[in-house]
Amino acid sequence: MMAEMTTYENMQSSDLYPTTGDYCDWHYGVHDSYCYTIEIGTAFHQHPDDINHIAVRNLGIPFYMIEIADNPRERANIGIQEVERSQWIIGAENLTIPDSGPIPITMCIDESFPYTNDINYSHVMWRTVKPTRQQSDYGPKEWVEEEWQMTGFQETGDNCTLTNNETGTLIVSNLPVPEDFSGKLHYKAMLGTRSGTFPFAYPGNGMYEEVAVAYRAPYGNTVLAVLLFIIVAGTVWGSLGIAIKKMNESESEESSIVGVLD
Repeated sequence: MMAEMTTYENMQSSDLYPTTGDYCDWHYGVHDSYCYTIEIGTAFHQHPDDINHIAVRNLGIPFYMIEIADNPRERANIGIQEVERSQWIIGAENLTIPDSGPIPITMCIDESFPYTNDINYSHVMWRTVKPTRQQSDYGPKEWVEEEWQMTGFQETGDNCTLTNNETGTLIVSNLPVPEDFSGKLHYKAMLGTRSGTFPFAYPGNGMYEEVAVAYRAPYGNTVLAVLLFIIVAGTVWGSLGIAIKKMNESESEESSIVGVLD
């Protein structure tokens, strides 16, 4: 990316000319950090009139590096140990949705993973989606998508089994999905470390889990339901009784009229 920003060639520094004991060696040895050397300009001894132009051309590089930097050394160590791959977030096929309350999204992390509980770095991103009125079971799925929301993790105190069969630590994020919601729940996890390495995404590659959520809210109070039934039943049966009485009275009046005519 930095080479594309300046059109300079991206290469190993020793490919240009080998050096020993330079600033990058000192930076790695003392600060345990990586270093980049940018050979600027078009000549070893650049003409003074070209300096301003070269400076402007390269000004964006340090700001870009500051923006994307977290802790590449730590990220490399975590990658080498394959800690990231052994961790998992519960899949939609194994998720149990409770009859009430928040929906718990659990995750199993390695005990050596320097996870932070700072919600800005470690959290579950989630959203609820509902079908449109035009959607059918036989047509294309068109969703009214909500914005992604963020809920932090909490430690459960329980252990879990990582994908490498080692023992891990179970953490949970309780998603406050309304009980009167029915539709689809999308969720994915982001993890960060205490030193600021971020993000480790689950599932990876921009994917997310999707699970169907049924209506979970109670349909009403039992006492009120019984009272409503009594009122409705009394009204219906009372009206029916009045109608039958009117019909009988009408039949009696018709019989009296026929007798008088005879």
